[in-house]
Amino acid sequence: MVIALASCSMPGPGTVTVTGVVENPTGTEVEVFYYKDFITNSMEKLVVSLDEHNAFSATLPLTQAEFVYVSIPRRTFMLYLKPGAKTHMLFDASDPENIPVVSGDFEKENSFFLSYRMLVGQKHSHSDVFSMMQEAEEALEFKAYVQGIYDERKQFLTEHPLYAELDRDFVRHFELDILYQKYFYLMQYASVLEFLFEPDVMPELTDEFFAFLDDENLFSDKHTLSRQYYNFLNHYLRYKMAMLADDDDDRSRQVTQFDLATELFSGKSRDLVLADVVISALSFGDFEEAIGLYRRFSDMRPSGDVAAIVLAEYTAHQALAPGKPAPAFTLTDIDGQEVSLDDFLGKVVYLDFWASWCGPCLQQIPHAKELKQRMAGRDDLVFLYISVDTDQQAWRNMVADRDIQGVHLNVPGFSHEVPQSYNLKGVPTFYLIGRDGKIADNRPPRPSQERIDEVLMAALEQ
Repeated sequence: MVIALASCSMPGPGTVTVTGVVENPTGTEVEVFYYKDFITNSMEKLVVSLDEHNAFSATLPLTQAEFVYVSIPRRTFMLYLKPGAKTHMLFDASDPENIPVVSGDFEKENSFFLSYRMLVGQKHSHSDVFSMMQEAEEALEFKAYVQGIYDERKQFLTEHPLYAELDRDFVRHFELDILYQKYFYLMQYASVLEFLFEPDVMPELTDEFFAFLDDENLFSDKHTLSRQYYNFLNHYLRYKMAMLADDDDDRSRQVTQFDLATELFSGKSRDLVLADVVISALSFGDFEEAIGLYRRFSDMRPSGDVAAIVLAEYTAHQALAPGKPAPAFTLTDIDGQEVSLDDFLGKVVYLDFWASWCGPCLQQIPHAKELKQRMAGRDDLVFLYISVDTDQQAWRNMVADRDIQGVHLNVPGFSHEVPQSYNLKGVPTFYLIGRDGKIADNRPPRPSQERIDEVLMAALEQ
């Protein structure tokens, strides 16, 4: 391993280099990546091939401490690294119990963290916690369960032989993550309680349950490096929104969220939550209203890194505003024929991004069938479906089983250039494209919504 490290070029201060050797590899490539932000989950990613000795080397730009992922088929590891670091790992891909051997920079931190992930971190999955939410007879029983998870993780840290030697930034990051994951679970429980239980058996949320909210340091910009803190903020907002559900309010959900987040938070914590609200509005809400929220957000002079993320999303959505050319594409349809968006010039295209595994997408199918019946005879209206299924057979089976009429295309996932060009954030997502090939409506109603006939007819009359 020393030789392997010595043979690598030195990374610059704004980069990080990960090298390694994979014993018994299950594939020929290794993915090395990290998430550049919590809001959009955009990644800095490099895919490298194993050489004849099953070794790999990857250098990525890095400007601050991050958890960097190293992934091969069926196994993914996390490493804690700072700019300028270089690290080396050796592991057996065929042994799921094998803990990688690491050397180089942050050797102690990564040895600790890899063993933590294997021995403790994976013991309580999100599905386990969600099951306990439903099984706990009292809210304080669930709170005690979550406290037990936290205590186990904290004990693993403080009693670990390497604890005193660990980088203090790493320790602080680790402690924040396990603390705010605990708080996240508690807020998640509070916000979904009414969906888990019938009203007559719903556990009571007492002041004792919410005692953790009295911590004077609960909201702090010092915590914004933690993804779990970000998750907690968003669930805290969701819980507060649920408390307003019965109030008379003429504001839309997005505007209400924006106003409430402005009241609840300050500083970068506020910026992170508002960024999430604005991007969600741009992606799924009324477009003009979303533009208004973006302008309000910009007027608040948010922190530079968060402002840049939201600006990039705003710019991407503006490129798909009504009147803009619909991004062109050519794909192969379900019958093996080449289909281009230009083939439909002179017609109105109701474009539906969907997937066979998407429940809300499948809910639209019977409504779409009724819509097509109401629009029978309109040969100048095209129902164009683009599936993001990575399993082509599942896509084909669903089209056949549900007898979905229309033009059917498929791309393998959200990272394909076509969903990327339409800034796809989730499914189902709809676009209405006019006869001129320009976007007529970037937020048209779904087939189940009342205004869909009116919107389609208006486009057909253009």
